[in-house]
Amino acid sequence: MTAPPGKDQQRDIDFLLILGELFTLVAYGQLIIENAKIYRIEDEFLDQIFDFMIRDFSKFALQLYSKTSSTDAQMALCLKIIRKPVKDPERFDRIWSKYVEPLNNAYEMNP
Repeated sequence: MTAPPGKDQQRDIDFLLILGELFTLVAYGQLIIENAKIYRIEDEFLDQIFDFMIRDFSKFALQLYSKTSSTDAQMALCLKIIRKPVKDPERFDRIWSKYVEPLNNAYEMNP
């Protein structure tokens, strides 16, 4: 809101796609948080979901920062939102073992 896309940026499909990815991740994050309690999602599982969402969000913020058409104000805001998730390999291993590995060979393609 404080550094909206200019007229040329509004016609730059690549710029708009990156911006759309950022907004989509915010919306998905909100929906995940709202539904976590309803579906009794474990905090550890939720943390692992946000691990990749934070990495994706930071990746798109860096892409927006790197656009040659980005303004100084936009670049400063992008730098403020780039983050690295908390490293927790044990949590990753637990989630993998509990939720992912059991699905091995569970799917079969139709002939």
